[in-house]
Amino acid sequence: MRSVSPAIGIFLLVGAVYSLAGPGRIDIIDGQYRFEVAKNILEDGSIQIMDPYLGWAVQGINGVYSPYNVSGSLAGVPLIALAKLTGSATRDRQQFFFSFTSAMLGAATAAVLFLFYEALGVRRRTAIAWIMVASFATLAFPAATSVFDQTQHGFLILCAAFLAFLSARRESMTLAVAGGVCLALLVNYQEIYVVLFPGLAAAALAPPNASTALRRRSYERCAVFMFVGAMGLLVWCGINNYRFGSLLFSGKSNPAHPSAWGNPIIGVPGLLISPGKSIFLYSPATLIALLGVRRLFSREPRLGLSVAVTSVVYVGMIASLSFYGGDWCWGPRYFASVLPLLALGFPFLDPRRRAARTAVRCVIAASICVQALALSVEHHRFFYAHSLTAFFWYSDQSYYFTHSALISRPGEILDSIENGIPAEATQFRPGPYPDLLTYAVFGGWGQRGMTPPEWMRHYRVFWLPRPWPLWMRTIPPGKRPVNPKAGLLTLLAVAVFGGVTIQRSLKSGRDSGVAGAVT
Repeated sequence: MRSVSPAIGIFLLVGAVYSLAGPGRIDIIDGQYRFEVAKNILEDGSIQIMDPYLGWAVQGINGVYSPYNVSGSLAGVPLIALAKLTGSATRDRQQFFFSFTSAMLGAATAAVLFLFYEALGVRRRTAIAWIMVASFATLAFPAATSVFDQTQHGFLILCAAFLAFLSARRESMTLAVAGGVCLALLVNYQEIYVVLFPGLAAAALAPPNASTALRRRSYERCAVFMFVGAMGLLVWCGINNYRFGSLLFSGKSNPAHPSAWGNPIIGVPGLLISPGKSIFLYSPATLIALLGVRRLFSREPRLGLSVAVTSVVYVGMIASLSFYGGDWCWGPRYFASVLPLLALGFPFLDPRRRAARTAVRCVIAASICVQALALSVEHHRFFYAHSLTAFFWYSDQSYYFTHSALISRPGEILDSIENGIPAEATQFRPGPYPDLLTYAVFGGWGQRGMTPPEWMRHYRVFWLPRPWPLWMRTIPPGKRPVNPKAGLLTLLAVAVFGGVTIQRSLKSGRDSGVAGAVT
């Protein structure tokens, strides 16, 4: 129970910071589909798409449905309900609240990571320090401030690994079942995640020196863990059948879209070393985590194996996509799904030499700066400024070896500071429902005979700061989805309360175990 209080404090602090740094609007069209389904689940008990402007919706048996699986919409239902309970139920307000779905699950990920560290015997002060690194100095930070759902995937992957690990330590079949439930929810985000089941199941194995009986029981736990996860595939099939009359068709196969499969010979170096999508450029602290995972092997071999196998399989999977970078987005966003798992390595990197410790701190500082760049302005700006087509990644899979949103970002910021909002920017955002502030950005091609860079200059969203407390100040009070001053003060109070809770836990809790480089 002593671990619960700091975990709650971490959730509150991280969640408040993520929420303060978020855009407060649906920042990508993918999220607009998930919101529409979540809203209809709450208001009509339906999973249909009613918005006529969501053109990627797929005709089904009883109506039109989203090409995305249902978990991403279910996760946002509580926040839409909260919007309705705490104020006027306008669509702008509901979308504002929905946009923090990943922020809440990102904060929950940080809390689970703390509990995982405690189970591994990491000193409390060290654990909290590394959780701050994992939360704010990696790609996890900008991912949690977007309606892209990789942060939500990462939460379930970490929970599944944690429960599998505890099931081995406590000889508990119940915990193995609970971990399998996490897998079942995960495949109802993306069914392809079934390929991660064996790697995650390795965390439930008995130690190498265990008796034959213990090893047999651990194999049984692994089997149950994966079996329960596979039940999620049955749910996925049932939903497909309900919507489209087919067990295996989920609506993703759109003949108007290019093939999803690409060349891993391009994808792997693209994700690792390209200037446009390298995880080590967009999240330098990830290198520290990887070095720590090597030492995790010697302390917890089965867990180290689980982390390594799951991560390698996952990278191989996304590298085989034609859109390995996950566009349109900031950086290699797909990595956000496995970053919480890799973060288990952070506390186990314990460099002895002063120069090595200094290097670690410099990498963390650089990584924080990169995340600050990510949060500064709207990520679509890079794509429209370079006149990229909707599926540019398919026609030129090597694009990110010569172009980089990260390298372009300082220039974008300086342009906004020096030149301000263009005089022709008379509307806040492009797309349908121009009066809605929090609806997704649409368009950019063939608009009134303008090039995408010219078209972009007509909308303030591309030139204003990205965090909602900053851009919302420019909106007339009567049109704001929430009171920004009240929202800002509430979140600051939550952050302070979370910080105080963490500080009190440091004074009263144990502080023995594995030390780390940042302590």
